[in-house]
Amino acid sequence: MRGPLFSGPLGGGAVLEALVRRLRGAGTVVVIGPLWLGETLAAELPTVLLVEPEERPRARRTVRRARAAGRRLTVLLAGVELPLAPGSVDALLIESVSTLAAPEAAEWLATLVPVLRPGGCLIAADATEDPATEARLAALWLSAALTHIKQERPRSGVVLTSGLAPAAELIRTRFQAA
Repeated sequence: MRGPLFSGPLGGGAVLEALVRRLRGAGTVVVIGPLWLGETLAAELPTVLLVEPEERPRARRTVRRARAAGRRLTVLLAGVELPLAPGSVDALLIESVSTLAAPEAAEWLATLVPVLRPGGCLIAADATEDPATEARLAALWLSAALTHIKQERPRSGVVLTSGLAPAAELIRTRFQAA
């Protein structure tokens, strides 16, 4: 399994295989990332891909290709507000968290963690070789009250950071979610 030619280090076979290995059995995976990533993962896992409204024409083509290939892919338009109910997501895959400044990354995680069901998995795929960046990502996962935090380098230049959502009561307390 590989991403398209210009997918960069995240599209490498080792990275995609590591993602599938971590996500297999987790239920439906919600992907906030590029179209190719959602389409590629849908070959192995039931996938919901969230895309920006301006991606609608490309997303329609992606859905047609996925259906023709027998892949389990649903695409939803999402802007600033996520179309996800609190506690409804089994697994969430995001990419390039390391490109965000610390306050923005923490704010984004504060939006994402409440949509996870207790025990749901949050994985970030980041293109980096910097140990300080890896440490910052792990610290963000800790500050977001995630548990069982792991980092893996499936290939040079890529780190996968994952964690599990805590109990619903802890999420409500930590993030003051309704």
